[in-house]
Amino acid sequence: MPTNRLNNPDSDYDLIIIGGGCSGLSLAAALCRLAVQPEHVPRTLIVEPRSRYTNDRSWCFWAQADHNNQGRQESRGSQAVDMAVDLIAKSWPSWEFSAESVSHRHASDEGWNYHYVPSIRFYEQIEELLAQNPKITLLKSTLVSEVKPVKGFLELVLECGSDVTESGRRVVTAGQIVDTRIPAQVDVGPAMLNQVFFGLEVRLESPHRFDDVARVMKDMRVDNEGFMFDYVLPLDRHTLLVEFTRFAAKSLPAESLRPDALESLRRVCGDASFQIVREECGVIPMGLSGFAVPADPRWIYTGLGAGAARPSTGYAFKRIQRWAEICAEGILKEGKAQGFPPDRPLLMWMDKVFLRTIASNPALAPQLFMSLASKVSADRLLRFLTDRPGMQDLLAVMLALPKLPLIRCAFAEIYAGIVTANRSHTWHEVL
Repeated sequence: MPTNRLNNPDSDYDLIIIGGGCSGLSLAAALCRLAVQPEHVPRTLIVEPRSRYTNDRSWCFWAQADHNNQGRQESRGSQAVDMAVDLIAKSWPSWEFSAESVSHRHASDEGWNYHYVPSIRFYEQIEELLAQNPKITLLKSTLVSEVKPVKGFLELVLECGSDVTESGRRVVTAGQIVDTRIPAQVDVGPAMLNQVFFGLEVRLESPHRFDDVARVMKDMRVDNEGFMFDYVLPLDRHTLLVEFTRFAAKSLPAESLRPDALESLRRVCGDASFQIVREECGVIPMGLSGFAVPADPRWIYTGLGAGAARPSTGYAFKRIQRWAEICAEGILKEGKAQGFPPDRPLLMWMDKVFLRTIASNPALAPQLFMSLASKVSADRLLRFLTDRPGMQDLLAVMLALPKLPLIRCAFAEIYAGIVTANRSHTWHEVL
């Protein structure tokens, strides 16, 4: 898929990707995979503030199995399939939801599995791929402090290493920018909810008691601060990943949940001796009111602040891979990067109503999720959770949920949409 459309002799790079995390590296990898020859990849700079990559997070997703019983991306090409298979460290054919000593275990009739990707495996594989292409540069220990359009290209000011004096600054130019940072003009505070989590991977001296099932929402419960649950993945007979997750109505630092995660860990492990191998934490905004649109069309936003995560679940990895393929194709074919494609309007609306219901009455959250787990078949629910539902799947989800709270919040969401539209003089678009 060759192109010369991005080549701009007046700029240092055809493309600069701000942020070498999941979105930025996935796009760079997709460019390498989709280009027919290495020289067809545009001159690309990836700017990453970290000095090195560590195993700092986990990415999980549902996907249908191929003949080797590994994960595959259903919607894109075979090269993405190969990458996904190589990245997966563990898969589970069953997953479980539980609350108040009641559990619902799901298994797919259509070959879906729940897959686990440790971030270090992703980082190392992508770095190895990028190192083989001389057109791509990964610049670590560097921040972008300023972006401004100048005639014919975009100018970026880089602050390299710990030296933020004039001598540590560098100016580069690009034909296009893909920015994975949360835009400054996007306030995550008004998000309906924030999914805040703290996880601990532990190694036990003796085998743990869990069977080979992913506990994706374990012991759902509510306290004065809202809805919470545990997340337990048995990685092998002696290793567990245990996360404590809270849906918070206000901004909450992820590090503040470490005591809760330790309490969940002790409850999960009981009296067994264990050693903490690593920790991970994060905050995922759920239900942002809107996404920033750059004034310059050559400057594209992506990542968590621009639709990477599904609003009602926080799952992002698979959505990012789909976007990376679409964006890379646009760059290589047309010389133009693309932001995240919007979700289907009905799916977006259902997510907003669902989140508004939980935000207005957190005590209902366990009932909502357990109703879905008990009344919707595994495959129907998976199509809904992975952004690919048919109308019958959407209807099954609607019928499974308690009606009165959702109806109230549906009317509240319609009213909120009308108020927002009136402010922008586009009220007819709501109807």
